[in-house]
Amino acid sequence: MALILRNQIVVLFFFCVLWVPGQGAFAGEASESISQLQTTLIKIMKEGSTLGYKGRWETITPVIEHTHDLPVIAKIAIGRHWEGLTKEQQQKFTNTFQELSNSTYAGRFNSYSGEQFSVISEKPLKKNRVLVQTRFVKADGEEIRFNYVLHQTSDQWKIINIMVNGVSDLALKRTEYGGILKKDGFPALLEKLRTQIQENEDRL
Repeated sequence: MALILRNQIVVLFFFCVLWVPGQGAFAGEASESISQLQTTLIKIMKEGSTLGYKGRWETITPVIEHTHDLPVIAKIAIGRHWEGLTKEQQQKFTNTFQELSNSTYAGRFNSYSGEQFSVISEKPLKKNRVLVQTRFVKADGEEIRFNYVLHQTSDQWKIINIMVNGVSDLALKRTEYGGILKKDGFPALLEKLRTQIQENEDRL
């Protein structure tokens, strides 16, 4: 009897170790924010041609504002150069960066071929932050990992960084933006962002 019970415990242990929960298995508020974002992304993908760029923008923008801490992301993206900008420049950059973020989602998530998002896990980090790991499975079966770092604001958990297959989007932006500021100055950085916004709008 004792041997049977011990074997049952061993089986239960390995089941718990190997089990990977799917979307909806987490009740954490951080995961709920990510699920809200990804559900809306699937929606604009499915209705992409009907909505058009403007419709996708109007649908996704309030969700982005609700789930992303864009002012904080904008400041981090500038890095050490932030304090060297005037208050007016800081505000102008933040506004343009927010517009770029919205246009990137609206421009890139424009069609649907059976793709699916799912939440894998939610893990606490230092400095009152949380990591939410998710997967995006394309129509051909290719899997892309989208991992989100969120911090807690006064009202909810909000995204401050996104990593795609282990590559930090924020780190890439800091390198790119810092190089432009150092070489060509603030006007050139704003022009770069506006060009990217136009490119997103020109996508099908």
